Amino acid sequence: MKAIAYIRCSTEGQATEGVSLQTQAEAIRRYAQYKGLAIVEEIEDAGVSGGINRARQGFINLLDRIQAGDVQVIILYSLERLSRDMLTLLALERLLHEYDVELHTVEGQLDTSTPDGFMNFAMRAFMGEMERRQVKHRTRRALQHKKRQGQVVGSIPFGYSRQGDQLVPVAREQAVIGKANELYRCGLRLVEITERLNGQGITTRSGKAWTPMQVKRLLTAYEETFKKGTTKIGDAARKFIEAVA
Repeated sequence: MKAIAYIRCSTEGQATEGVSLQTQAEAIRRYAQYKGLAIVEEIEDAGVSGGINRARQGFINLLDRIQAGDVQVIILYSLERLSRDMLTLLALERLLHEYDVELHTVEGQLDTSTPDGFMNFAMRAFMGEMERRQVKHRTRRALQHKKRQGQVVGSIPFGYSRQGDQLVPVAREQAVIGKANELYRCGLRLVEITERLNGQGITTRSGKAWTPMQVKRLLTAYEETFKKGTTKIGDAARKFIEAVA
């Protein structure tokens, strides 16, 4: 059976250390020989994060080869080399199923050609998604804790300056924040507050004119007056669900 090897490292450091591209490629070749599979191409994404699929040219090429019918098996070193996003993995598995392509991994010995193999694949996809969300959750909680302690997190917000790891109020900028909030309490809309500040020659920290979005971040009691709109991911997920149901 014809197989394509896909290998990826998320950083340049990983590309030369740890589970490097070469390490992955050699392990995949040994696996293919053991399974009697003929590798016809090796596709790689070096120093590329798995977070944005369209940014991975190798991954896009892999999808093209699958749809062209040029391959019967995809071999990975491990499932996370493909993605940690469960939706991506399950959607890809459905694509592979449609084109009668098997997915194999060296680590964990996954093989989707059997029902048991698919179950193992689905469980791994779920565990990868859980790990991804746990990391995100822990990071958010750590940042929130630092904010409560008054430590600087990310960019310095308007109204403050940085002294060590602490934020210190800046009188001039605090006055601008107070003025913007006062105008909002008087019933002025974002656009009107923006025009008022710019008209009075009050500038941003960089000396530029204000935009409504920048003014919005100054308002402590701001309330959205519109419903959250749809996103590209949301629209794509809806179409995917309708297509596979």
